[in-house]
Amino acid sequence: MQTLRHFTHLKDFSPAEFLALADAARALKKTSPKGAPLAGKSLAFCFMNPSLRTQVSCEVAAASLGGHPITLSLGAGGGGTWGMESVEGSVMDGAAAEHLKEAVPVLGRFCAALGLRSFPAGKSWDEDKAEPALTAFRKYSTVPVINLESASGHPCQALADLVTIQERMKPRGKNFLLTWAPHVKALPMAVPNSAVEMASMAGMNVTIARPEGYDLDPEVMKRVADNCARQGGTLNVTDDVTAAYDGRHVVYAKSWGSLRNYGKPPSADADFRAKWMVTPAKMKRTDSALFMHCLPVRRNVVVADAVLDGPWSVVIDQAENRLHAAKAVLLHLLTQTSKTAAPRRTIR
Repeated sequence: MQTLRHFTHLKDFSPAEFLALADAARALKKTSPKGAPLAGKSLAFCFMNPSLRTQVSCEVAAASLGGHPITLSLGAGGGGTWGMESVEGSVMDGAAAEHLKEAVPVLGRFCAALGLRSFPAGKSWDEDKAEPALTAFRKYSTVPVINLESASGHPCQALADLVTIQERMKPRGKNFLLTWAPHVKALPMAVPNSAVEMASMAGMNVTIARPEGYDLDPEVMKRVADNCARQGGTLNVTDDVTAAYDGRHVVYAKSWGSLRNYGKPPSADADFRAKWMVTPAKMKRTDSALFMHCLPVRRNVVVADAVLDGPWSVVIDQAENRLHAAKAVLLHLLTQTSKTAAPRRTIR
């Protein structure tokens, strides 16, 4: 009996396996597979939170491969599904009308794969880090599960990001900067976690520029450090936001919340925002770097218009590559063999 495979966290892949998936996505961008490899398969993409690129890229990817995409808004009301409970043993006398213990296996009887987008609650990092909804999907599902962004990771975005970098340079040995950026909210750490894991798996020299108190989770940092050591890259963490740009080949901007003051928005002080916003002056310190952001982005808060609209920006290419990354993941999970898909493996 074949072991069930999921695509939920980068830590489940070796660098070679992840790079093979990126190769598959780049091949799929050039040439679509013959026929309809997902013909007769329905795929449920479940959203507990808003989406634009993730939802559309998954739907188009499934349809272009011959599959039938179904998008569900879990517990959203107004045309969505029932409210969902994830904790076992719960006394369900509140708003949730259905438990994932029933909902997930039912969906698995109808569909060949399930995707889930589930943001953190933003009250306790220990609770959010456990990822109750995604954990329940993995536990109760009889079909492959795809993480469409959770509290701790966004592997589909990271795969598209790697493809975007590879289209312009060989990543190994290049200098990658993840810079914290201002925002009006305390945002999840999923994208920055996956961005630095991706860069370290690709053999890049990783620098993380962040204000004091905004370090990423220690477990993520250990994985990044281990990846850098194995892949020949380096890891540096700094609060010198200006010098951090020197000699960078890729600048990835993203805001994330502080573990020290979890759930609280960052300072709205104008000088603090100006210090950390990505500007043309900072980008000119780089080695003609790419500017990357997962979108959506708050203009003139996270990044200045002149950068986002300037020659550095590849954010639209990143978004397009979400489509080809989604195709690669679906083929990897749902087909026996594909000339353009990465080699199959068991993902625990």
